[in-house]
Amino acid sequence: MSSQSEENSAALVMQVGDSEPEVHDGVSPDDVMGMIARADEGMARRLKAAEERVRAIRAEVVGDPDMTVEYFLLQRAQSRVGELLSHDLEHLDPEEHRARVDQYHRYAEVGSALLYKDRDFKGGSKFFTVTWPNFKWWPYKFNDAASSAKAWGGNILFQHTWYGGRRLYLVGLPYVEFADLGRFDFNDMASSFVSLP
Repeated sequence: MSSQSEENSAALVMQVGDSEPEVHDGVSPDDVMGMIARADEGMARRLKAAEERVRAIRAEVVGDPDMTVEYFLLQRAQSRVGELLSHDLEHLDPEEHRARVDQYHRYAEVGSALLYKDRDFKGGSKFFTVTWPNFKWWPYKFNDAASSAKAWGGNILFQHTWYGGRRLYLVGLPYVEFADLGRFDFNDMASSFVSLP
């Protein structure tokens, strides 16, 4: 398990509209909440709800084998969308990914983060559509592999499985991309993910 100081260490990449992304490193989750609230109150409310959901999962699900299986089955059922869309995106050039995901968003709520194996949106990618506790698990199988990201809405990458360790918030209002997660010492480090509803 991670230390308390590690749990309180975060970085934020936030982009509002077509402005340049704001980058904040070494901030606390509370600091992040305040910065997001100044930009978008609705996103801040969703972030607070997501943080409460993560606390409940870690308190009630982790450590209870029956609840762990039930949680996995629920998330796995929802992850089918991510699996299908990842297959669709793998046949497109990375430059085409944003337009294609924007098209998905016009028709349905389909999740919000596209993680790439290499910097500058190169290498294989996975489209995450659901909060996911362990990147080692199928269908994602993407543990410690993300080096760059494109994201829609609010997303949190965690250093450890089950939403532990350092956090990297990727918040796009409506979209943000970051070509090198190593900028935050987060290259090949993400092991779980929260998507804000």
